[in-house]
Amino acid sequence: MLLQAFYIKSLDEIDTENLPQREIQSRKIAKKLSLFPTFLIYAIFLPIFMILYYCYQPSAEKFQNIIFVFILKPLRWTCYKIIYLFCNLLSRLF
Repeated sequence: MLLQAFYIKSLDEIDTENLPQREIQSRKIAKKLSLFPTFLIYAIFLPIFMILYYCYQPSAEKFQNIIFVFILKPLRWTCYKIIYLFCNLLSRLF
């Protein structure tokens, strides 16, 4: 299950009609593997989110939005591109 905060439309919706099969396969692999580092970073910030929600909820929501927009989504996009390029290179070689 993909958290809504990790959803990036350009990465998660793959055009299966207009792409060759190896391109679709590379994108699916990159889509799934790019979530691992994102979840790890989210797990690091999760205790901070929990403390802030317990202490003062409005600041926790603002902090969470900042983390999602400026750290997690760019991290997922970067990991996706690296994994995609690697998978695409392997599929062209073999």
